Amino acid sequence: MSEPQLFDLNIEEVLEHWEIEHGIRELIANALDEQLLTSTADVEINEGAEAVCRVRDFGRGLSIEHFTLSENVEKLQAPEGVIGKFGVGLKDALATFYRRGVGVTIISAHGTFRLREAHKHNFEGITTLHVERSPGIDGMAGTEVLLDGVDQEDVAKAKALFLRFSGEQIIERTAYGEVLRKGPWDARVYISGVLASEEKNFLFSYNITSLTEG
Repeated sequence: MSEPQLFDLNIEEVLEHWEIEHGIRELIANALDEQLLTSTADVEINEGAEAVCRVRDFGRGLSIEHFTLSENVEKLQAPEGVIGKFGVGLKDALATFYRRGVGVTIISAHGTFRLREAHKHNFEGITTLHVERSPGIDGMAGTEVLLDGVDQEDVAKAKALFLRFSGEQIIERTAYGEVLRKGPWDARVYISGVLASEEKNFLFSYNITSLTEG
């Protein structure tokens, strides 16, 4: 069996204010985008036994290239509804999980990925966060992420950040987005289906899907 490969995440700035639910939010966003882009089955989000959360999509499968920080041309050119477009969320999520003591295993046909600290290449005195890649599951559709060390409250907080899971109903569609019948909480403003702010004085919630220069 070959030795696992190491890929340096080159994370220079850690988002100290991010909690576990923010990391889960990024995983859900990536899975929802992949579902939209590939027209595959609904994303599965399960809280299993012993504080393990599972996020599963059925798209093309995550590969080592997805751990680089770059603008995602495919998502920039994608139809309305795509959430993430700049390739920053995954690395930030992984750094947050590692800092908060959450174990991460990502499985696809392209590899099995875990986190570990290792010496930076050619700099033995510097230790950074790496992705360790070992063989994946041949023929597997999509990506499965297992998080060890989260609880149901973390998952519930993450899902609450998405319009898809809020239960708020669309009243009207406009050129800029959707007007929503708000739930039993303050009105919300979503951007591409992700919660951006809450407004006490609004009668309706809104989902902004077209951001224009002003």
